[in-house]
Amino acid sequence: MRQPDSVELHSAAYHGVHPRSLHGPFGDLSPGSCDPLIRQVTRERFEFAYDYAVRLGAQHVVLHHGYVPHTNTYGGWLRRCVQFWEDFLEDKDPNLAFYLENLLEQEPKLLGEVVGTVDRPNLRVCLDVGHAFCHGKTPVERWIEELGELIGYVHFHDNQGDQDAHLSLGEGRLPLDQICHSLEKNAPGAVWALEVGPENLEDSLFWLESHGYLPVGGC
Repeated sequence: MRQPDSVELHSAAYHGVHPRSLHGPFGDLSPGSCDPLIRQVTRERFEFAYDYAVRLGAQHVVLHHGYVPHTNTYGGWLRRCVQFWEDFLEDKDPNLAFYLENLLEQEPKLLGEVVGTVDRPNLRVCLDVGHAFCHGKTPVERWIEELGELIGYVHFHDNQGDQDAHLSLGEGRLPLDQICHSLEKNAPGAVWALEVGPENLEDSLFWLESHGYLPVGGC
């Protein structure tokens, strides 16, 4: 008997779930690398993610921005990364949105400038509030104010500020109420997504519901 492939398995698991989102590969990938071979491999892996998303019927694809502080010049990264995304998006379905996620970035300026310079409606920022809190030097609320409506997607989880722990909402030290209020004001159209393990999902949903960010019985 033929074994179902991974797309079939995911489609079955996500039956009835809409909209659908996909997090693409990110390990060792760098769209702004000064090494053209690294950019080539990155392009191949992102093309794989796009093909998978189309087959899965996903509307949202999250990919890491990939910048590691102090490893590239600001101008060099900006130029190469903008060119990478302009080339990549040229033949992509405009109805499928891509979001560049912060990981090790210490402040939002470069990420915002990449997305703003490419200036395509299907390329936006995925603000990971936990990453911004534990890796950033800029308060999370400032990230939101500076990026504004460039933010199209948000990853929510909590931590103590010392490591990327992906705790339940309310279990760490993120100023979550201030973050949520700022997002509602500055990025009202953004998709909010919990990026916590199954063991932390119920507590995180309860936090959102009890603080008025999720309709009672909304899930």
